[in-house]
Amino acid sequence: MADEAGNDYIEPAFTPGTHEKFVSQGTLLGYTGNYNGNSLRDVWVHLHFSIVKDDGNGRYTNELDIANTLDPSPYLGMNLNYACTTVATGCTANPTCP
Repeated sequence: MADEAGNDYIEPAFTPGTHEKFVSQGTLLGYTGNYNGNSLRDVWVHLHFSIVKDDGNGRYTNELDIANTLDPSPYLGMNLNYACTTVATGCTANPTCP
């Protein structure tokens, strides 16, 4: 949600440091940017969404270490697509598994 010049596209309601804020379905969080942290790989439009653990003192751990993140799907009451189907079914407003 940022570009290489440092401009971010995050909605103002979600300023840095925002925490424990309820977000209802359909809430606009921001817009896709094209910044990939100076990776050597090309940038493709995508969303990376995870829950980042804290260090026990309210500070986030390094989200680049996968051990510091949690899969958000159980907290959202959703199953992962790959856990319930072998064929991509596309996106829906209320994804469910058969």
